[in-house]
Amino acid sequence: MRLFVNKLDFDSKALFIILEGIAFTVVLNIYNPFILMFAKRMGADDFHIALLNSLPALIAVFVLIPCSILIEKANRKKSTTSLLILLNSIFYVIIAFVPFIPGRVKIIAYIILIGFMNWPGSLYITTWQSFFADIFSGSNANHVYSLRSKYSTFFGLLAALFAGLILTEIPQNDSQRIVFYQGFYIACFIITLLQLYFLSRVRQESADPVDIRQTANVPFRLSSFKEIFHNNGFMIFCLCTFLFHMAWQMGWPLFFLYNVDHAGLNEFQISMVSVIAGVSSFFSYSLWSRFIQKKGTRFVIIFGALGLALNPLFFTSLLGFSGIILVNVLAGFSGAGFSYTLFCSLLETLPENKKTIYISLFNTFINISGFISPFIGIWLYKLTGIYTAFFIIAMLRLLASSFYIIRWWTGRKTINTINNTLGV
Repeated sequence: MRLFVNKLDFDSKALFIILEGIAFTVVLNIYNPFILMFAKRMGADDFHIALLNSLPALIAVFVLIPCSILIEKANRKKSTTSLLILLNSIFYVIIAFVPFIPGRVKIIAYIILIGFMNWPGSLYITTWQSFFADIFSGSNANHVYSLRSKYSTFFGLLAALFAGLILTEIPQNDSQRIVFYQGFYIACFIITLLQLYFLSRVRQESADPVDIRQTANVPFRLSSFKEIFHNNGFMIFCLCTFLFHMAWQMGWPLFFLYNVDHAGLNEFQISMVSVIAGVSSFFSYSLWSRFIQKKGTRFVIIFGALGLALNPLFFTSLLGFSGIILVNVLAGFSGAGFSYTLFCSLLETLPENKKTIYISLFNTFINISGFISPFIGIWLYKLTGIYTAFFIIAMLRLLASSFYIIRWWTGRKTINTINNTLGV
């Protein structure tokens, strides 16, 4: 870590932003790859799996915009982000005690807790993105975010690998395995406190008191939404992203059901799938970063989206574990490019003020899709079977990817028109 900090002449705020990202991703990779398996070990069925994919998004839809308005008015993004991290950590402790609830009630309790954990979780993403946009800008923002993503991915995949190995090799039965799941959630609580410490060390230059007062006292009215909806660049980007996420998120519960019910993967193999995707992501961030510098985010995001669109086609027949591993190399590569360019593209559409509101509206669109799409995916699976469902989802993803192509092409024509008018 010290080597690349010295090499890039980073200041401390970039270093601690990266360390905070590593802690966040380690926590995410200790529990997130196994959310559905934990539920499955407690007796969850396919409907519960769909709910676990959908309920967090539904919660986010209702909290993002109203809470973000309050956050924007308070203008205390760093302290608010810290509070949200702390609230999230409390959920880990509560979830650790869920298996003590008798009967199948514990499955419902688990689903509700995972859902409501996305209240601080989704707001954390929004406020962190807004906070990041305030302290980094331009190519510096892209570079820092690229490094944060790269090193977070590396340490996160190590966490997923060890978690899967422990869950597979040490417990002798599901009862013992559930005890380890409980221990992992306690570990998440402890590492989240470390994340909180790293964020507290991020220096934020003092803003002009007059600017803070002016920002805080500007009321957010319905006319403010009118202003947002008239921001054509932002709204077109939101539309393209919403349509792609509708097709993308349909496959999320199906990949889990395919891996467990059809391919028969255990916890260690599931963690290996995450690790391989993570390794592919880790080594691809630098490539995507250079690609963006040469061609711009509008063009590069197309390739990330197309890679994710093609991924379900590989699952239209039964794959063994080695086949699933190979396919997830493409998934990790494409997913890294898409998520990286998605965030960089979002930053380019944000105005100087009201960043939190814009980001919350963007994330709300994604979460509306996140609530609806998993149920559509499960419905397709029940109606047609797993292989046909994957084919349909791939076609829908390819169709949705075309909107990013149209966005790039129309933007390119607009730039050429302006250049011709100016005689450039």
